[in-house]
Amino acid sequence: MRKYLATILLLSVVCLYAQDGGGKYTIQNLEINTEQSEFGTAFHGTDKLVFAAPRRGFRVIRDVWEPNGQRFLDLYEGDISEDGTVTNKRKLKGQVNSRYHEASVTFSKDGQTVYFTRDNYYNKKLGKDKLGHTNLAMFKASVNKKGEWINIIPMPFNNVEYGVGHPTLSSDGKTLYFTSDMPGGIGETDIYKVEVNESGFGNPVNLGPEVNSIAKDWFPFVDEDILYFSSTRSGGKGGIDIYATKLNGYNSGPVSLSINSAGDDFAFIINSETRRGYFTSNREEGSKGDDDIYSFTEDEPIEFKCLQLVTGDVRDLNSTSLLPGSEVILRDKEGNLLETIIVKDDATFSFEIACETEYKLEGKKFGFSPKSIGFTTSNEVDKELSMPILLGAGSGAGNNVTYVTNADGTTSIVEDKKPEGLPDVLPDEIVKLRQDTFGVNVDPIYFDLNSSYLSKQAKTELQKVVDLMNKYPKMIIEAASHTDSRAPSGYNMWLSGNRAKRTVEYIINRGIDSRRITGKGYGETQIINGCDDSKNCTDAQHQQNRRSEFVIIRM
Repeated sequence: MRKYLATILLLSVVCLYAQDGGGKYTIQNLEINTEQSEFGTAFHGTDKLVFAAPRRGFRVIRDVWEPNGQRFLDLYEGDISEDGTVTNKRKLKGQVNSRYHEASVTFSKDGQTVYFTRDNYYNKKLGKDKLGHTNLAMFKASVNKKGEWINIIPMPFNNVEYGVGHPTLSSDGKTLYFTSDMPGGIGETDIYKVEVNESGFGNPVNLGPEVNSIAKDWFPFVDEDILYFSSTRSGGKGGIDIYATKLNGYNSGPVSLSINSAGDDFAFIINSETRRGYFTSNREEGSKGDDDIYSFTEDEPIEFKCLQLVTGDVRDLNSTSLLPGSEVILRDKEGNLLETIIVKDDATFSFEIACETEYKLEGKKFGFSPKSIGFTTSNEVDKELSMPILLGAGSGAGNNVTYVTNADGTTSIVEDKKPEGLPDVLPDEIVKLRQDTFGVNVDPIYFDLNSSYLSKQAKTELQKVVDLMNKYPKMIIEAASHTDSRAPSGYNMWLSGNRAKRTVEYIINRGIDSRRITGKGYGETQIINGCDDSKNCTDAQHQQNRRSEFVIIRM
């Protein structure tokens, strides 16, 4: 996608056998490609392929797009042969092709409804934002018996100030996925979904950090319960890479397809039954010019990591009452710490776990005897295991309390849960952060706005954590990163997770065993002063929530 990235949110046969990454594919370049750009395919039924390419033919007016010197994009159609090749390239009928760009199409199963991307041009008017730029917009049309696109209308969530495009429909036609850089997103462009119903459309919903990154995420395509999309996120092979992720069940995250190259690879589609499909690439090997359309056969499917979920709650063995504030720990079969949480008022917990793996689950609360459960998961994908934890009364209760002021002004005494091994008299290096939570006594660690890079001051405080962990060689801690509430919650969760990850990496690189420290981002879920979206707080009050803490799990 060498020339269209800024605006389109936009041997004659070469066979390649890709083996690294998700899936295995045999690919070939198509005869319909030229020295210019052909890209963005969509199935129209089972025997036709729609795609975008610079317009050809007689010019009435100047229609060259200045950034690359090629003419504006029109939508074309070709016939799909049994071997996947495409022939009989022709421009689409009807009034679909305007004097500006058209691209990225999706059809309903009956082929009578189509959604497509166009420059924001409607009723012979070109929409422009405050800076005078034209963004993409998405349109809906009907296809008549002659194959003409008629009754073209704009989507209700188009806006001149941001782009909307790259539509694709779910397998049942009830959900429309698309790309946008609308306010409130996570990255440069995000993938959204919207309900398609009898009265029109629901409200757009961001797919969140499980799919979207801080980079460009676009060109979605849905095959049953798998979402394919393209992204410029870091860690790929080229500028743009194709990824796949599960829409249902427990997900280990997007998988990079082995079809990717060192160039740009995007706009992946696949036939659910034949397992043949198409994608676009500007890879050098076998290329005919700019972006080319390639056909492929899926020889081996993507293998997503098999995951399950273990859930439960923590209760008193005798009274069966819930025990909020209990610690629940997940370990591997060797006893290495994998994850730990402090349960909230509902006393529930859940951990995503791998299939065919041995685990140990522990429940602890100050004043109760600890409980340990060993189990081995099966090979059943997305299975949910219910494992309630019952704690019996033990010794050690009543030595540590917190005084809590109630709503009616009265005071209650609440027992604290202390980490195992923590002395009754706390050393200066350890402080009580709040009820049931003890941590390392360091100055606040601050990050620059929207950044996860550690400052010089932050590294100074982290060295204190390293020194304390060396002093107490059995200490296990969690690096917990938090944000204020002023950015979108999905972005805050992603940002705090990155900050926690960098913090843990720094400490491990200073010689601390990785089994002794975990990191977790909590985003805006643990506001400590009530400054959520419903409150008008000062910058100083918001800053109290932008904190990193080092919570002691065990001494």
